[in-house]
Amino acid sequence: MRSLIPAIREVRSVAGVLRDGLDSTPVGPVLVSGMLAEQLARLLADGSEPGAVITGDVSRLPGSSVVVHIVAGDPSSGDEDLVRSADRADIPVVLVQLWPQVDWTPPFLLTPFVVECSAGAGFPVPDIAGRIAQAVERPAALARRVPVLKDSVAGRVVGSTAVRAAILGTVGARSRAARPVITLEQVRMLAELRGLEEAADDRESFAVLGGMAASVVALGFVLRGVARNAQRALPGPIANATVAAAGTWILGEAFRRLEHRLP
Repeated sequence: MRSLIPAIREVRSVAGVLRDGLDSTPVGPVLVSGMLAEQLARLLADGSEPGAVITGDVSRLPGSSVVVHIVAGDPSSGDEDLVRSADRADIPVVLVQLWPQVDWTPPFLLTPFVVECSAGAGFPVPDIAGRIAQAVERPAALARRVPVLKDSVAGRVVGSTAVRAAILGTVGARSRAARPVITLEQVRMLAELRGLEEAADDRESFAVLGGMAASVVALGFVLRGVARNAQRALPGPIANATVAAAGTWILGEAFRRLEHRLP
């Protein structure tokens, strides 16, 4: 019975994480502006709910989640004004540079999120979606409204969680307190991945995630045993980091492939 106490404590501690992952607070639309804005907006809006992707200028900034602004050549004063206005409103900007020249300097001072679009190649929608996923504060909530973003957001969630698990695994070589935190990171990852799909009943989603959370807690104990065995061949920090990262990545990718079969 005493051996079950750590597992029970970890299961209880994930309740807040699950509620955060199922946060249904609405987010604003993607605002597309600049040259060929209507064309790019149609591509981003494929499968989206009405009003999730809009076009316009600085007047439509309020309430937007992100601005995707298309520029040709060096940014103009108007381009700079739009980025500054968005920055004052705390709205991230993704710049799409059309037909960049060999001597073109990326406008990294305006925003770190820049996508180059070669002549005749069309808009690189996956690259733009990836930058949007990096830029916005709540990528999963936005991806529910704009399905084009889902793959990019899911990949980023799994990758970033695996990196954090590796860091925590390194700490775990010296502190057992770090190990339950890895479990919480994995549960948060599953909640965010589940949150990419619109759930008709939050209670149902919470029940599904609750069952998976219990499984993740059990898996955590298994991985800790694997890490201990790996320490026979590798230094402790490396073994823990490798097992934590690999276990997290496998868990996330498995969920991505099987999620459509869940209730």
